[in-house]
Amino acid sequence: MLRSIIVLVLSNIIVLFMFSAGLAARPRELRQVLRRPALYGRALAVVLVAVPLVAYALVRLLRLPPEAAGAIALTAICPGAPLVVRQAKALNASVPTALNLLLLLVLCTLVTVPLWVSVLDRVLGLQLQATPGLVLGLLLVKVVPPLLVGMAIHQLFPRAAEVLAVWANRLFNVLLVAVAVLVLVRAPPRVRELGVATVLALVALVSASAFLGHWAGGPRLEDRKAVALAAALAPPALTMTIIVQSYPRLQALDVASVVGAIVLVRLLALIPYKAWAKRQGRPELPAGSVPT
Repeated sequence: MLRSIIVLVLSNIIVLFMFSAGLAARPRELRQVLRRPALYGRALAVVLVAVPLVAYALVRLLRLPPEAAGAIALTAICPGAPLVVRQAKALNASVPTALNLLLLLVLCTLVTVPLWVSVLDRVLGLQLQATPGLVLGLLLVKVVPPLLVGMAIHQLFPRAAEVLAVWANRLFNVLLVAVAVLVLVRAPPRVRELGVATVLALVALVSASAFLGHWAGGPRLEDRKAVALAAALAPPALTMTIIVQSYPRLQALDVASVVGAIVLVRLLALIPYKAWAKRQGRPELPAGSVPT
């Protein structure tokens, strides 16, 4: 019973988040995509092309075993992590840019994930299963509908949307804490099972992805940080679904633990970039002066 509840929460927390994001979405912010095509074009090129190529190079360079290679590859080819928006708020990045990029990546995933899975199967022999129908089913059930419902409520009932957004965020925070506790309990042993080479590859992938995204998001610093987060973070729900479909013998909770370990490593590997990004743009104090 407990296992079923845990798996249910892990696989459906994205629904609540997308509903909350829809409640907070503004049509004028979505129009930024048309006004700034160069920014979003560079961002998509980095996230959808450059990051998977970096992952492939790391897998080849470190000669990782098939299981580790599959984990690295999946975290690189599955973009569009909902956590990007929350991380953008904490890092003082552009939330509209993060949300717009998240929506674009969700749409692009319908094509890019099956395509990359086919390529990786040929070059690495991973035998993954990610048909367009599988990806489309996940997105059409857990991502697009709650987002559209939230946006519709915001447009038709703005006052009710504000109240719902508060309670949706509170519920999301409670579930997020529960998932974090689960990850902290079950992930550390799995991190050791990943091996030193896999952890190093994940750290290198996250670092390279973040700084590539930082470069692609210029010239504004808040956009740089938003794109960097989108490039460095991966959605666990889609990764879990592909693993379960590819290897049906694996238990869903075990898969969740492994994916949780990978997410934990990625979040820890992102700390140096976040610390560096927070220092960017701060005015330098003259020698001997005292900050206010």
